[in-house]
Order: sequence, then C-alpha cells, then structure tokens
Amino acid sequence: MKHYYNIRRDWMKHVFRSMGLIGLLVIFLIGSMAPVAPMSAEAADEEDPFTRAFWVQAFEDGVKSPEQIDQLLADVEAANMNTIVAQVVRRHDAYFNSSYLPFTEDPNMTEGFDALQYLIDGAEDKGIEIHAWIVLGPMWHPIYGGAPEAEEHIYNQFGPDAPADETWVTKDYNDVVANPMQPYLDFGHPDAREHVINMVKDIVSAYDVDGIHVDYIRYQEDGKGYNPTSLARFQEETGRTDRPQPNDTEWIEWKTHQIDTLMKRIYLETMNMDMNVDVTAAVLSWGFADPRENEFTDLDPVQRAHQNWEMWLQEGYLDFAYVMNYDPEATPGRPERYDQWIEYQKDLERSRGMAIGPALYMNSIPDSLNQIKRAIEPSPAGNIAEGVSPYVYNVWSNDNRPFADLLEALTVPNEDNNYDAPFTEQVDPFPTPWKDAPVGHLLGTYSPDLSGEEVVVTRGQRGREVASGHIDGSGVVGFTDLQPGNYFIHVDGESTRVHVRNGSVTVFDQ
Repeated sequence: MKHYYNIRRDWMKHVFRSMGLIGLLVIFLIGSMAPVAPMSAEAADEEDPFTRAFWVQAFEDGVKSPEQIDQLLADVEAANMNTIVAQVVRRHDAYFNSSYLPFTEDPNMTEGFDALQYLIDGAEDKGIEIHAWIVLGPMWHPIYGGAPEAEEHIYNQFGPDAPADETWVTKDYNDVVANPMQPYLDFGHPDAREHVINMVKDIVSAYDVDGIHVDYIRYQEDGKGYNPTSLARFQEETGRTDRPQPNDTEWIEWKTHQIDTLMKRIYLETMNMDMNVDVTAAVLSWGFADPRENEFTDLDPVQRAHQNWEMWLQEGYLDFAYVMNYDPEATPGRPERYDQWIEYQKDLERSRGMAIGPALYMNSIPDSLNQIKRAIEPSPAGNIAEGVSPYVYNVWSNDNRPFADLLEALTVPNEDNNYDAPFTEQVDPFPTPWKDAPVGHLLGTYSPDLSGEEVVVTRGQRGREVASGHIDGSGVVGFTDLQPGNYFIHVDGESTRVHVRNGSVTVFDQ
C-alpha cells in the first residue's frame, strides 16, 4: 500500500508554518529570519493589505457585454473592493478569445466579445485585480437545452457517449453516470488532467491576468471516480484487482492524491510561465463536524470530495484558498457552523493565504454584512484571514433588495451593518510574500509508464531526504518551496542531479 501523504519538507517549510504570513511579509521586507508572531489583530489594521474579492459567475449577467463590465468595475470600485474573480470558463467554454476552448454558446453573451481582455483593460487604472475563474469538474450544463453545438467541445468528444476507453466522465460504483446532461470529469484520467493544464496555460500565455482561480477541483461527491481508465490506474499502482468499495480507505487516499497532484501541477505550471500570476482555488467547507476538533482528512471535503486543501496551504500548492463558507444565517445551527469554520481557517498554520467566502445569495443584506464582519474580525486566539470574498456579485441577496443597498451597506455605516461598515476605505489586496522567499520549485517529467512510482529528493553528501512524492498518470511530478541549491532526484533505481534557483521553477526530464 502506498502512503501518498508521506511528504517531508526541508526546514524552510516548517519555519514558514510557525511564523505566519505577516511574519513572512516582515522577513522579506527586512531580510531577517528572526521568529515573528502569526498574523494577528495587533499586526494588522484597517489600512493594511487585505483581499476584498467578488466572485462573478457567468450564469447571470455581469461579464457578457462591455456595458455589464463597465458597471461591474464601477460597482467594485464603489464598494472599496480590490479583486474580481470572474468566471470566464463556465463549462469548458470560453468567454474570451481562446486558442484552445470553443467560444461560449451562451445566447446572452455578446458575439465575439472578449470579456477577459475588456476586464483587464478596464481594471488597469483602478487598482483592481482580475482573476480568471475556470470551472474544472462539470463538463456541461443543459441550461440552453441539449448538448453543446461545437463538435470540438469535450462533452461531444469525451463525454458520456464516448467509448469506455475514451471517455473522461466519472462514474459511480455501479458504472452509472449520475447525470448524463451534467457529466463530470474524472481527475484520475491522465487526458482529463492534461486538458485542465491546457485550459490554464491557454489563459496565462495570452492574458495579463493577476490570477488564475480554479473551481470544482475535486471529485464529484459521494462515491464517484470509477472511470474505466482511472480505475485501471488505481489497480496498476496498488497491485489490486478488485473494484474498491466507495468507502475503501486506499481508494479514497488514491483519489485525494489525484486532486493534490493536479493542484500542485497547476501551481507549478503557472509559476513556470509567470511567477506574478496568483493561483487560487474555491474550496469546500462541507459537513457539520467541527473542524477545530477533528483531523481535516476525516472531514467531508476529503472524505466526500477528496479535496485536502488544508495540505495545499501548508505545502504551497496554491497562493490563496477561497473557502466557500456558505451558511444561511437565518437557519438554526448554521451561524454556529459558519463561526466554527472561519475560526479554524483563521487559526490554521499555513504558508499561503486564506480568504473567507460567505454566501450573499443565501442571506439578507443585514445577515451578509454580519457574516462579512465576522470574517474580518480576529479569532478568539487573535488570528485573522488574508481576505474575504462574498459569493456572488450577481446574486447579491435573498431578500430582493437592490444592489445599491448592498454597496451602501459595505461602505457607509447604516442600519444594515449596525452602523459599522466593513469597507469604509480602499486597501490593496494582500500580497504574496512567499514568492519573494529564498525558495524555488521542481517540475519533472518521466514516462507515463512510471505512474505511481515514488520519487525521492535528497540533498548533501549524506543524501538527506528533503521531499518525496509520486509520479502522476501523465508522468509528471513536482515539489514546492525548496531551498536553492543542488539536489538529487531518485526514481526507479536512477538518479538525476538538478539545481533549484530562487523564485523559479526548475524543469527537468528523465
């Protein structure tokens, strides 16, 4: 049995975890490795950098015409917010001029309109960051009726009607696709994973975005993952011949590893193209178990959807986690659940940034303001997050009030915010001090025949092991946050010498 969580890191990673993000920021400004306090209320005030983001989804108006984007930019500026996370890949269709994906068939989209470029151009002088939001898992949505018209769309090429040895669709234990009109990618399939990487590269190579935001980077919940190609990989890598039960521990661990390595590869491929692009992800806060009192790997995000984002923040697989803290304040038990999760998030030891994401669409404007302010406040231990990202700009409340009321409540003391507005002044987004750290990364390519093989990274004359991982189904392996210098990479009885440089990704083949 392979233990995919047995990943060891050098001393720098552990120093990062113990210092907190404000500590990192101080270190990279003054050049000292002296221990400093975690990010706390005392370390931050209202003028300090703090990410204030709006998710903007593409099922509603918001990014479908120049007029809509002009209004969006004006609204974000008026709200004293600083980041737009705009859905520009909804269901493997592009709301921009893609060289890889088909243009969206959304009938409300202005024909030929490059929403992403228009957003970037409009935000340039406003101090607003633009993050390109890409939906990964769901292949299609029947909102317009029937399958996509574009022959090249992945639904038509690799969807539920494709042969078993060609489909990318995930299935349940009984070999059934849960909803054929809304099929879901199986992230254990190497070709599906390459498609995800290609979507990311398509944007980073052609657009001057501030960030890439990946959504649905998880398995379809509750016992999926039985794509024939994926199941065959699992059996080959573990030496098993059976069809594992949905609750099989090794099966869950293997699927979690598929998501971990995909997230890490997205990060490393992006950093290799442009270190200035942030990589963020929308992540889950499912379940009623208290995250403060349980191991994260026992909670629903890992057990049901195989998304171990706690480790991503600790190991440096992304820049910010945007946690979907979706709780209706008016429902008994849900305010308590919201508070448990956001306290855990603020107090989590991590080397990357945390954004709390309350659900506007589930709440009245006063309840949303209450949740936003609680997201910003320090935890009982005195720790804070690095950002807040209300979901969603274009479905802003459940009480049918005008959007102008939300804007006012965010910025002006009034009855909706109990005369304490959260965003009275403009601030910069939280920076990424870890990118200025004296560390680098590795990204290696091997034969796909070595899928599942362990890779060990050593350093020094005595061969001290500093990291280990496993080759994915595409033959790729990666390592984050390594000190600069020479290393040896060991796999399948062979070794390769590589050199890690500050602030860059060392790419190697073997």
